[in-house]
Amino acid sequence: TLNTGPGATFQQMLDELIARWPDLKTELFDRNGELHNNIHVFLNGRDVRYLGGLEMEIPENAEVRIFPPVGGGVDAPNASDDSRPLVHDYYGVPLWLMKDYLSALGATEQDENVMVGDQWQACLRKATPREIGSLRVGGTTAEFSGDPVALEAMFAQLHWKTLRGGG
Repeated sequence: TLNTGPGATFQQMLDELIARWPDLKTELFDRNGELHNNIHVFLNGRDVRYLGGLEMEIPENAEVRIFPPVGGGVDAPNASDDSRPLVHDYYGVPLWLMKDYLSALGATEQDENVMVGDQWQACLRKATPREIGSLRVGGTTAEFSGDPVALEAMFAQLHWKTLRGGG
């Protein structure tokens, strides 16, 4: 239970969360102190960015939800070398859903967790869950390999599929 509540601002609420779990600061805010674009703070189902921002007061009987990023990942260090796979973690996207997304992009399942597309392939596995405080988010780790141009085209489409606002 948080000490901040009705009458406090959303910023004060996030500051209290960060005071309890300092690792949240880099998860929630960028270097300039702005809320990351892929973090969503909802008041009664609406993103506070489009209401009054983080300086808006939390009203009585408010339902506040914070959704972590659920799509995205990290490239391998040498992404231009197609001999090394590109490794992406897609948190909030379970293995079965990633297979579904890749199938929709034209891939077929070659082996149990290997999806093959036109000039690219993806080896999939469950991602190690991320945990901060009581928040635990699982997902899929995908190792992509193949023609860099084909991968770039596929990533452009996959990106939009993995941007789901909290499930």
